[in-house]
Amino acid sequence: MIDKNIYHIRREKLIKALGQGVAILKGAPEQVRSNDTEYPYRQDSDFFYLTGYTDPGAACIINPNDKEHAFTMYVLPQDPKKEVWTGWRLSFDDTVSTYGADQALDIAEFEANALTAMKTAGTVYTNLNHDKDHQYKMLDQLRAVRKEVQRTGGGPEGLESIGSIVHEMRLFKDQHEIALMQKAADISADAHKIAMQTSKPGLHEYHLQAVMESHFVYGGGAGPAYTSIVGTGDNATVLHYIKNRDVIKDGDMVLIDAAAEYEMYAADITRTFPANGKFTEAQRAIYDVVLNAQKAVIEKAGPGVTFQELHDLDLRLLVEGMVDIGLLTGTPDEVIENASYQEYFMHKTGHWLGLDVHDLGNYMLNGKSRVLEPGMVFTIEPGIYVNSKSNAPEKFLGIGIRIEDDILITESGNKNLTESVPKEITEIEALMAAS
Repeated sequence: MIDKNIYHIRREKLIKALGQGVAILKGAPEQVRSNDTEYPYRQDSDFFYLTGYTDPGAACIINPNDKEHAFTMYVLPQDPKKEVWTGWRLSFDDTVSTYGADQALDIAEFEANALTAMKTAGTVYTNLNHDKDHQYKMLDQLRAVRKEVQRTGGGPEGLESIGSIVHEMRLFKDQHEIALMQKAADISADAHKIAMQTSKPGLHEYHLQAVMESHFVYGGGAGPAYTSIVGTGDNATVLHYIKNRDVIKDGDMVLIDAAAEYEMYAADITRTFPANGKFTEAQRAIYDVVLNAQKAVIEKAGPGVTFQELHDLDLRLLVEGMVDIGLLTGTPDEVIENASYQEYFMHKTGHWLGLDVHDLGNYMLNGKSRVLEPGMVFTIEPGIYVNSKSNAPEKFLGIGIRIEDDILITESGNKNLTESVPKEITEIEALMAAS
């Protein structure tokens, strides 16, 4: 059941920010997989955020200058012959009542009405992302309008991304969004535990991928929120390894970065564990460094702390740990200054999370690192990756470890949405032994 009020409140905030501007938005296009088959449809995140609409073939115009129809939806008309193949469509009246639109019209009317709306707008905002055809059409229409009004004055000043307004809004999650993200996290957490219990030498990486992704759907999710990473041995040192085809060998570490999408919202979890259920001394040494850094960064995360402060703490602790176990040489200050740590740790500490797994929003404001505020959700994911071609001590070669949790900033500190997934060595070994 669509809660129209949630999306109405968001559009009202947008309308205030638009001023004399107009938002002309297109839903995501369907994507061809092969020949006449498409990938499973997934709505554009900004379009969904403002409308709640998840079906293909839609567009909308949000126009503060139109006092009677400030929010118009454009959808595919009912067509019984086509609907037998692709599913039933709402009537225009039902679209109005379900989604809180002032009117709903045939998608065939969208381009002409967009052109009309542009003529009274100061600035035109649209979603400038993956739909190139829509982008080019908007530019053509903007040029046409400016040519028409160039002698009479008026008309839009330019074309802007709707993200310049909406992405800041999306950065702060309301209680409805937090509940959906917690559900995505819970489904994903259960899947990670199942993968740990399933793992054993002789399986393939795709076996663990399969048990996880099947649980994403079984648990009520739409499937993976992103392409699942299941890397064993040296594969775990490749940050975005997605082939997932190799045999899991005795003595390997298994790195799984995978999570579900639930009602359009993503979770993002990484856990690393020994394939056979027992950490070796070298695996334990690196794992402890990563885990201790992650726990310290999570403890520090709260209102008033900057994103950069979290990364600085993470980097310092990882470097100190790598020096202590003999993975790096020199003092921590020297290692940080000459950036030699980048051979083993080459990414930031985390990223925003929400409708997109790498959610949108500025990390910097006025040239300074963003201060964390309640309602923000992001990942904390330190890692150490020692590939077999590095100059590290032999006992560390082929060990890749990342530990990632999803953190909500609250008024008093933070809440770890994914804390139910074991990450202490004793917990992991006990869970795997029990299986």
